[in-house]
Amino acid sequence: MERSTEALYLCIDREVPMDLSLILASCFISLVGLPHGALDPVVAYRNGLINDWRSIIQFLVLYTGIVAAVVGLWILAPVLSLITFLLISSLHFGRDWRTRISLGGFGYGAFILGLPAWTHAQQVAEIFGFLVFGASSAFPLIVLQAVGALGLLLLAFDLRRLSWIRKLELILLASIAWALEPLWYFVVYFCAFHSPRHLIAEFRQMRPETRLTAYIVMLTITIATLAIAAVSGSHIERYADRVDIVIYQVLFIGLAALTVPHMCLLEWVGRKHHE
Repeated sequence: MERSTEALYLCIDREVPMDLSLILASCFISLVGLPHGALDPVVAYRNGLINDWRSIIQFLVLYTGIVAAVVGLWILAPVLSLITFLLISSLHFGRDWRTRISLGGFGYGAFILGLPAWTHAQQVAEIFGFLVFGASSAFPLIVLQAVGALGLLLLAFDLRRLSWIRKLELILLASIAWALEPLWYFVVYFCAFHSPRHLIAEFRQMRPETRLTAYIVMLTITIATLAIAAVSGSHIERYADRVDIVIYQVLFIGLAALTVPHMCLLEWVGRKHHE
């Protein structure tokens, strides 16, 4: 009885290196931000890219193949992959304002992505250190700061084209970047700005009778993605000293891997409609 009590005490007293704020942020990103990308098969169907079971399988194989290739490249060349991801993300987030400013909205995407590198440089460098597996994060940080500065310069040239609501959005995001740590700034932008815009735009283009199917597809793919992330995280955790590092790696490398095929699809759709 004494040994059992002692064992129970040791289990309760054991310190678990878990950042609850990081867990909560990951939940927001996964459950609120991620589903907008899970609509990609619906987008592909609506634009004629898939129309039968064979094309569905081909689409999913190609999509997951790109995801796997991005993860593989990140493992082989983490610093280069991180820098590439930052540039791609600037282009992707810039699409939110592609009809409002020049260069497809790149100035907006670069500015909002680069803000934390100026307001909380040390924390961003620490997160980058996790993502490059302990290599120096100095150069990626400099790149992100340069991207943010370039975005600000481009926005200054387009300032007259912006409505007061858009200007207010920039001020609000800059204030959030200053007030919150980088992870939570990203949560706010990704979950409250980027993802809702994409979801609203997609559902507006759907016929009412197809929306239930879209919800089912979105839910299924989101659950499958989270399951894969959980399995990957549990595998990586065996070789890591800290759980929070594993979460950062799975979260952001996973987002990078999903962003590439997601952006490729959106660019293809955009070019198709432009033609």
